[in-house]
Amino acid sequence: MELIATAVAHAETDAQTVWERLIDGRRWREWSPATDWMVVEETLEPGNVVTIKRKRGRQTAYRIQVADAPRVLALVLTFGPAAQLRIAWTLEAEGHGTLIRQTIESGGRLRRWLTDPLARRGAERWADDPARLAELAAGVGTSVR
Repeated sequence: MELIATAVAHAETDAQTVWERLIDGRRWREWSPATDWMVVEETLEPGNVVTIKRKRGRQTAYRIQVADAPRVLALVLTFGPAAQLRIAWTLEAEGHGTLIRQTIESGGRLRRWLTDPLARRGAERWADDPARLAELAAGVGTSVR
């Protein structure tokens, strides 16, 4: 996988509170304006599916790669064996709060045609999502890095 983008923010609250906001699909549009909603189809476990509906886009099924509460959520969109798009959120204790790191990666032999364009557009549209997530989780202002 090749790293396409990283966005980082600090939330003035604990990782568990940030995690609860992150996995609350009904509230995704509050911190990710490019998103209408997110649904965990079964349970939040590796191998299961999360469906995300982006604004002006189709709903898309992502496979859960990592769901390690309250530290890491990683979702992968695959185009068979040819290409993959990975979006992940890592939550780390930082001082009296939580560091939120969102990464977008692309991989596979046809990634340049299948997932890189999507990853690069997503990197632009989703760049401020960690800061908005931090704000929503903490209920106060944020600091963005």
